Amino acid sequence: MAEAIEGKWEDLAGRQELRGRRVRVIILGKSGTGDGDPWLKSLQAWADSHEPVGHQVDDSRESIYSGTVDDPR
Repeated sequence: MAEAIEGKWEDLAGRQELRGRRVRVIILGKSGTGDGDPWLKSLQAWADSHEPVGHQVDDSRESIYSGTVDDPR
């Protein structure tokens, strides 16, 4: 029988009684934690200052360490 359990991911992921069970995760929204974190704010500002890449990027391990980069610039 299905059972609804709500909580923060960090709290639920460590619960022993949930180990080995099938689960479905539904994101209900952001919690207030982390909104005031200066590191997160600076990371978001950095990401916002860069244009999205308009082409597919091969970020596989093989392409990263092959020594050849398909850079369209």
